[in-house]
Amino acid sequence: MIPAPATAPSRTALPVAAWAQGPYIYDADGNDYLDGSSGVLNVNVGHAHPKVLQAIEAQLGQLTFVHRTQFRNDPALRLTERLLAIAPAKTAAIEYSNSGSEANECALRLAFAYQHRRGKPQRTVVLSEEPSYHGMTAGALSITGSPNKRDPSVEPLLGQPSGNRVLVRPKPGRRRATHEEWAQALLGVGPSKVAAIVIEPLGGASSGAAPIDVPTMHWLRRETRNNGIVLIADEVMSGFGRTGKWWACDHSSIAPDILTSGKGVTGGYTSLAVTLIAETITAAIAEPLGPIALGHTMSANPLACAAANAVLSVIEDEGLLSNAATTGGHLAAALTTLCGRYPILLSDQSGIGLMRALHINADQPADTNKRIIAAAKMNGLVLCPAGIGKATNSVLVAPPLNSTPELIDELIERLDKALAEVAEIRADNA
Repeated sequence: MIPAPATAPSRTALPVAAWAQGPYIYDADGNDYLDGSSGVLNVNVGHAHPKVLQAIEAQLGQLTFVHRTQFRNDPALRLTERLLAIAPAKTAAIEYSNSGSEANECALRLAFAYQHRRGKPQRTVVLSEEPSYHGMTAGALSITGSPNKRDPSVEPLLGQPSGNRVLVRPKPGRRRATHEEWAQALLGVGPSKVAAIVIEPLGGASSGAAPIDVPTMHWLRRETRNNGIVLIADEVMSGFGRTGKWWACDHSSIAPDILTSGKGVTGGYTSLAVTLIAETITAAIAEPLGPIALGHTMSANPLACAAANAVLSVIEDEGLLSNAATTGGHLAAALTTLCGRYPILLSDQSGIGLMRALHINADQPADTNKRIIAAAKMNGLVLCPAGIGKATNSVLVAPPLNSTPELIDELIERLDKALAEVAEIRADNA
């Protein structure tokens, strides 16, 4: 909720953002902030990119909305063609929505429809992981493994108590579950009851950019295929080049049955999300996905699709996949240096490409990540908190994909000052 404006700003009030350009945001008082989290990992090509603004302005003067049941529109047709070209192998269809939560709701409905169409209505269980975050709508929240996102007041809406959602938890001290832990959970439920397994190949706000290891990814793909289970990859944060490849799944060379993504598809300029669906799913349901009513009023609207086309062109024309990989390596090395400089606060860094996180030492207070973020803000650096417990408590560091080594150095300089301030306070209180 956005609070009503007070008559006088409080000392804890958020600054008022006035304008932004490239990797910087400027508040109403003229202070600059380096956007070290790309908004919330959605402003992937920076603020006010001229090519994206030009495409949006041109579309504004031409066509902003038609409903998908009444007309097709050229920006959506072009975007679908481009997405199919970069989608995981054997992707056959794309459903559009407005947010990652909606994309995951769509994925769940498709998974259940797939099982029902092939005569397996008893498959009603969904396995997901703790930690994980899949959205704030009812279905997405019901499979989210983040206790801090749940509240007893919403349990009736989520259908609790229920055995239809099973969370796989890693052993204490581990950030992600191993294939042995997934196997134990799967056998405990019974594979014949499971409709889908939902994963974050590279964790985001829940695990602090902690990846599922490659052997576990391969095991998940093999076991879901062998047991008729739909594998859903949530790449709302990690998709569209954030990791140095189009998808985090590409680092394991696996293709899920359904992949969801959003955020970076339009670079934060408009709202759009996608659900990429493999031919095994579409073939079982029928094309175009039978009588299932999917999508929303604004799904695949021409303005959002025009913005997405422009963002994809920027990523391709400016070589931002390779830049995210190489500049991400530079960022990783710099963050590792900071971990060595502030051992009282930090244990290590994790991530892929330009989706990184600094992990907080387990012996530090639970709010240490928020204190680092607050100190960073005071030093002109915007970052995001992550983690749901001691093993994953962290700070996300994810600048735009077009960041330069010089920009990374500036980010590290501002972060260094923030860490020094927090470390000094911790030392004084020790």
